[in-house]
Amino acid sequence: MNFSFSREEVKELAISAVALGIIFSIGRGMNIQMIVMITAIISLSFIPHELAHKFVAMKYGCFARYQMWKSGLMFALVLAIATGGSFVFAAPGAVMIYTAYRDAHGVQQIGLSAKQNALISAAGPLMNIMIALLFLPLAGQNVFFSTIVWINSFLAVFNLLPFPPLDGSKIIWYNFLMWGAMIGVSGYLCFFLI
Repeated sequence: MNFSFSREEVKELAISAVALGIIFSIGRGMNIQMIVMITAIISLSFIPHELAHKFVAMKYGCFARYQMWKSGLMFALVLAIATGGSFVFAAPGAVMIYTAYRDAHGVQQIGLSAKQNALISAAGPLMNIMIALLFLPLAGQNVFFSTIVWINSFLAVFNLLPFPPLDGSKIIWYNFLMWGAMIGVSGYLCFFLI
């Protein structure tokens, strides 16, 4: 299994992280220090989320790569500006998973079960929940750690919404209890704890 990245994929992940850093900074001061801090936090939140999807999909034999969605980034920026940062629609792109692709060995055709598809979908929000829980004991110490917890919790909740094409729609279809546990933990962290 080759967990490789194309130069274009790395560039699109970096552009998406910086754009999300700016978008999440709107309404929070918008100074250079705030943008750098939020961008660093996004890099510790959004990138692991996408990589979790990629690596689990590749574990099941699929070809997977992150692709930036320029229209989604522009919409998120306009919406954040229009609402003064009070509403963020975080859809900068997604990991595209290909079950049929050509490689050095010819054409590969992978059949994914509903369980495998749900586990690929769950990997991203689960990564965000784990990061939030990892930094939770430090959240009371400063704004950096509390923001890591909040952004990771927010990304998990947003991605767990049960509407296609979000991750939650695939998880809830496969196993309602799995989805319920994930949305419960991330929702508690996002809306009640911090």
